[in-house]
Amino acid sequence: MTNQTLGSSALESIVSNLPTHLHSANLRNRVGFDVAELHVELLCEIFERFVEDHLLQPIRDDTPSPLVSRNCRSDPTKLGQVCSRWRKVAINLPKLWSNILIHNPKPSHVYLTDVWLERSGNNPLNLEIYSGRNHDVGSAIQILKSFIAHLSRWKRFHLHAAIELLSPLSEIILSPEKPLILESVSLVFRGLFWYQPKTLEDKIWEYFHRCPTLRQVVWPRNFLNHAPSQLTHICARFPCSIEGFLLFLSGCPLIQELNIEDLSLPSNNPPDIAISLPLSLDHLGVLRIYSYNVAPASCFIASLTCPSLESLEINHCFDLESSFSNQILQELPRFLHRSGCCLQKLDLRVVGTNITDGELTKCLSDSPLQSLRYLHVSMDNLSDRMVGLLSRKSPTGLHEFAPFLEKLELPWCATTDGLLANMVSSRWHEVLDGNYSTSLGHLQVAIVHHKKGHFDAIDKAFFSANVLY
Repeated sequence: MTNQTLGSSALESIVSNLPTHLHSANLRNRVGFDVAELHVELLCEIFERFVEDHLLQPIRDDTPSPLVSRNCRSDPTKLGQVCSRWRKVAINLPKLWSNILIHNPKPSHVYLTDVWLERSGNNPLNLEIYSGRNHDVGSAIQILKSFIAHLSRWKRFHLHAAIELLSPLSEIILSPEKPLILESVSLVFRGLFWYQPKTLEDKIWEYFHRCPTLRQVVWPRNFLNHAPSQLTHICARFPCSIEGFLLFLSGCPLIQELNIEDLSLPSNNPPDIAISLPLSLDHLGVLRIYSYNVAPASCFIASLTCPSLESLEINHCFDLESSFSNQILQELPRFLHRSGCCLQKLDLRVVGTNITDGELTKCLSDSPLQSLRYLHVSMDNLSDRMVGLLSRKSPTGLHEFAPFLEKLELPWCATTDGLLANMVSSRWHEVLDGNYSTSLGHLQVAIVHHKKGHFDAIDKAFFSANVLY
């Protein structure tokens, strides 16, 4: 095997051994050649793969140096410890240093941040500061000032910090540098209150909203009055009026992903401008709605048509208006039929309501879900009828409901012993002698829990003997 034809398995072997085997001799023994002599182009490819995301769980602990992202522990400075040639290549590869996450800022981060920024050259920057309770405010301010010095290269900027960083951030408004390529912004300041009038935070958002390249935002408060129409990804973390948000969406034709974390009931003062309903969001692929009662979510999806929708998550709990408990289950099939979309993911959580297992089963039976790949259903009692729906087959042997389901989560089951085992085994996607067998189904992950905390004999034996993920 020559250097030019090095396969992906050899690359993976090098990358996987870099953190603990930093000497070229060790690497030579493992992959069969001297990696110190690899061509520069191939070294760059290896280095870039080394800093790709690879963790299932985000990093939450403190680290003395910057991170590449929340999902990657790979430290590009380690590459320079192999040999002088590797160090030279790594230092002169801007892509390695262009993603900077500072978790709980501390003095050690200040100098290293400047080093990374210098090595990033003219590359676009993905920057994040996440400050928990244990951080040094002075260091955070210094790091933020270093970031602002490179404002023209910001591509992604996320800040979760104490209120003390609000004023230093506002310096961008008067900066001679302009965020010419900025695509994504998320700002969360601890210490702000909902009742404050227009503040410095609002002026900062207004500044960001004037960036013609801005596409993705996370809003902690309502900034709809000056939001741009070109947005594609919106996360709204404030109480939303249904009418007000629909009015905004009617002027936001490119929206692809919408996450509303506190959907409220219709406002008492509807907007003056009439909206033609249902509103068609032609490009929306992901919709997440969080609500503390059923009526808002029901009213919202009743007002939409989403032909490109692939992922739908509706999460509400402890509905005090029991008369509306099953309203969402009546609107959901209508919404999906009206949209004509090929839904891939459905996450439905209705804990603390009076919805019955029969109502839920009817809702899912009436919905066009033949393309579904992922299903998560949470309610107080998932009983035999729901499992029966998931088990039922047509005369051809295919499951009638979601025949291509790959991942299933049922956290609140209260079923007859053995039904869950039969349902899961009938859908399971087995691997035989390294070849995939589709004779039973497509299910590859099953996360199932019984409401009483333990399974009875048959289900217990099945789930104890099988690792279903």
